[in-house]
Formats: sequence, structure tokens, C-alpha cells
Amino acid sequence: MLKVMLAAGALLALAGCASVAPQDATDAPQAYACAGGKAFTAAYDLAGDKARVTAGGRTYSLRHVRSGSGAKYAGGGVELFSQGDEATLSGAAGAPYRNCKTG
Repeated sequence: MLKVMLAAGALLALAGCASVAPQDATDAPQAYACAGGKAFTAAYDLAGDKARVTAGGRTYSLRHVRSGSGAKYAGGGVELFSQGDEATLSGAAGAPYRNCKTG
């Protein structure tokens, strides 16, 4: 009986570990369609600290920065601002990306 309880406890502990995402895990990339036929994708880390943006054939790693409203990510002269399903991207290859919405 004791062996069965120990085995069950070990399985529960392992199941709990399997559900924890790595710190650098991201949600699935979101595709944004913008004015002028432009588009980019953004994958946000689960903690909300970083975004990985692909635009104009290049990928950028941006860090979360303070904003009055919405979410703002910046780094290396590239800036992503999103609020709800809308976003703008500046400083990236092919920028500016304006009036962008997720589909």
C-alpha cells in the first residue's frame, strides 16, 4: 500500500512539472495586417516581458517598456505598441506599419 501511495505521489509531482512552461516560452505568433498591404507577426512571451517581432524579413527581440495604456515593447530603435487587437510598429524593416489589426 505504501508503494502505491509513493508511486501516485511521484506521478502527481511529475504531472505538475510537465504543465509549467519555460520562462522564455511564447504564445503562438499573432499576425497583424496593416495599411498599405503591409504585415508582421509578434510572439509575446508568457510573462509579458518580451516580444519577438518578424517584419520585412527580419526578426527583432523587444523588451516590455512602460506605457500609459496598452503594451509597448522596444529595442534597437524598433518599437511595437499594441492595444487590444490593434498595433503599430516603427523602426523595423519596411516600417512604418500603421493601422494594423490581428485577423
